[in-house]
Amino acid sequence: MFSDLNAVRTRVYIAREEFPFETLHLYESFNAQPRFEIVRNFGSQQAVWQQDAGKLSELVGEEVYIKFEHTAGGEKNQFLGIVTGVEVSGEASDTAGGIRLIGSGSSILLDGLPEKRSFTDMRPEEILGSILSDYRIPFKCHTSGELRLPYAVQYDETAFSFLDRLSRDYGEWFYYDGYELVFGNPGRQEELMLDCSADVIDLKLGSALRPRNTHKYTYEPQGDLYPDAEGNTPVATGMTLLKKMVGASDRLFNRKFLTELEAPVFQGSALSILSRKESTSYVSDMLKAEATTRTCRVRLGHYVNFNFPQAMNLRSLGQYVVTEVEHTVNRNGHYENRFTAYPSNPVYVPPKNSRPRRAYPEIATVVDNADPSGQGRVRVRFEWQQERTQTNWIRVQTPDAGRSDAVSTNRGFVFIPEAGDQVMVGYEHGNPARPFVMGSLFHGKNGRGGENENHLKSISTRSGHQIVFDDDEKGDWSITIKDRNGNIINLNTAQQAINISSIEEINLTSKNIKLAADENITILAGKNYSSTIDGEYSNDVKGNHTESVGKDKRTSVSGKSAIDIEKDLDINVVKNTSVETGNKINLRAGGKANLHADGKMDITSSVIVHIAQK
Repeated sequence: MFSDLNAVRTRVYIAREEFPFETLHLYESFNAQPRFEIVRNFGSQQAVWQQDAGKLSELVGEEVYIKFEHTAGGEKNQFLGIVTGVEVSGEASDTAGGIRLIGSGSSILLDGLPEKRSFTDMRPEEILGSILSDYRIPFKCHTSGELRLPYAVQYDETAFSFLDRLSRDYGEWFYYDGYELVFGNPGRQEELMLDCSADVIDLKLGSALRPRNTHKYTYEPQGDLYPDAEGNTPVATGMTLLKKMVGASDRLFNRKFLTELEAPVFQGSALSILSRKESTSYVSDMLKAEATTRTCRVRLGHYVNFNFPQAMNLRSLGQYVVTEVEHTVNRNGHYENRFTAYPSNPVYVPPKNSRPRRAYPEIATVVDNADPSGQGRVRVRFEWQQERTQTNWIRVQTPDAGRSDAVSTNRGFVFIPEAGDQVMVGYEHGNPARPFVMGSLFHGKNGRGGENENHLKSISTRSGHQIVFDDDEKGDWSITIKDRNGNIINLNTAQQAINISSIEEINLTSKNIKLAADENITILAGKNYSSTIDGEYSNDVKGNHTESVGKDKRTSVSGKSAIDIEKDLDINVVKNTSVETGNKINLRAGGKANLHADGKMDITSSVIVHIAQK
């Protein structure tokens, strides 16, 4: 129990020197920068302006130490901060005039200019350590260590705003305790029992109905999965009033409210955890205690309970966690604070962001396309990312993608950007932590355009293979497929021709091949011509057949050979003709038969020559 004999004495030190003051105001809250205001009165306008203005301005940036201490009990509450502003005011009065010091905690250093930076495959404590390594701010992280974030982005916001958003997205505490930056729930602490007859000046207990039936889903593209989780698990609390509020909420708001999880996660279990945390944040908001006290033992992030006088015969209100506290010292040196607290069981979870961060398409460079999962994903680096920083593996948008009964993978357009390519990156739902490649961009060093009247369209691969569409109807109107070695298939629209050329060979392989021409077929061979047929060979010529052989010709037939000629047969041999057979030779004419020689004719036989008339 505290009386006026155990009042709170407040001292302020600036640059390690005690600073006399008239009034003091210090505000501390979860998910917000602390702020203080210290007023020193000089008594008159003249006294104010006689102060060294330069010396007063030098107070900006100095360290401030505020100590609240009970004079009898010795209990302390301390705050370490920085002066961020000085205001000097002097009114036209003999009694008015003073200076006002404005400041915050050392966490204000995290509220520099907005910037962009990213964190890939890291736990929250690793992200916090990476950010705070640039600042001289002590911190504690109390997360479980199980949650890993695939990709997190500080996107056009200060480091403090980013950590605030991160804590809300993943349901973690975040506050400055007067000396350290705290991320996550530090766990059970000693409970402060407030005596309503001595410590407490004013106490209010408010309740409000809130729907809590969250039903979250997310999409996991690597496995093409849509996991979902409900958050309205039974609430374990010893507070009768809170139990009744939850029961009323579940009865009245009995629908499940399905929404996508804002925060990307790796593990399926994380979806259930975050869904429950969001539901718990609504439960936390159903009951609130507000009190004004005269004891400085009330601290941000600590637990309090209320002890009523025995004569009132009232049960305890239960345990609450302080999420907001405002310390005030008036002109008479009288101290009091006003705080807001929420039930500690279930564990308090800060409310979600009402306005999630939104990102817009931006340019990046592909740094890797060797997707270890073989799914055609890439990693990109934005201009604002440092040399060794890049995104996680992200998907590439294409005009058509999917599968079919006949094609299990890569049905559609498969064009994965090359490392070094410039791409345009978009964001699912505008979420900076959910990037994807929208398409590629040419720039001044690698783009030439479609030439005059945009007549050229082309597809070119990394090694030099090309498909070129030429729409110049007065020029090379054509479609050309060519490789880097000069093998070409050309559909010449202007000449109404198809041209195929190869450096070495052209091979046609099929069960059946048919060549049909309305007019001529011409075959030209620079050297040899060879034709091999395993089955029958048929050659049907409707008109004349001319065969010209520049040198020797040999015809070899393994079986019989027959020549059927409906009209005359003329055989003209410039030199000798030899006809030789291993057996008989029969020459027969239906009419006359003439054998004529301009020279001598010899008919010889090894046995007998027989000439007879039938």
